[in-house]
Parts: sequence; C-alpha cells; structure tokens
Amino acid sequence: MIGPEVIERHACGKALETLDRVLAEKPEQYHEEVVGVLRCLVAMRDHLIQERRREGPSPELDGHLDHVNAVVSVMTSGSFPVVGLSHDRLKHARDLMAGIIDTARRG
Repeated sequence: MIGPEVIERHACGKALETLDRVLAEKPEQYHEEVVGVLRCLVAMRDHLIQERRREGPSPELDGHLDHVNAVVSVMTSGSFPVVGLSHDRLKHARDLMAGIIDTARRG
C-alpha cells in the first residue's frame, strides 16, 4: 500500500499544504502549484500500479488504486476546466487526498 515513505518521497504533505493555500486564496490562475499536487497523486498511483504488478491483485490494493485514480480524476477536472479553477472540485479532491495521506501516515 502507500506508506509514509511514499508520502515523504513525493512531498505529498507539501502538495496538500499547497492545495490548502490555493483553496484559501481562491486565485483564478494557480496552475503551476496544482500541477505539483497532480504529480504527487500520479506518483502515488504509479507506486500502487508497481505494487500490484509485483504482488498481484488484491481487494485492498485495488481499492487503494481506485481511490487514488478517483482523486486524480476529480483533481484534473477541478484544475483544468474550460475557464479558471473549480474550487469546489479542488476542495473535494483535497479532502480525498488528505484521507489517503492520513491513512498512509498511520501505516
């Protein structure tokens, strides 16, 4: 699964803080910071895919992969809409991401 070392290696805690700042300030253009958050999420997804290839499918691993993929989808739709940023979708993605990081840090 995703452990604390994965969260630290890909600076996901910092990415979550960045997302909190974007949500608090509600700028129209903050794409560079949001791309950094997406990089963290993609790194978590890649880690889970590698783990699944190595260990084979399991309900728990597949559930984590589905969860991370959902956050990537919500984050992408919130950060790259036709115009500006969708703060509601970013907030939803932020809350989902915080749950993943929380679970990973608890081990």
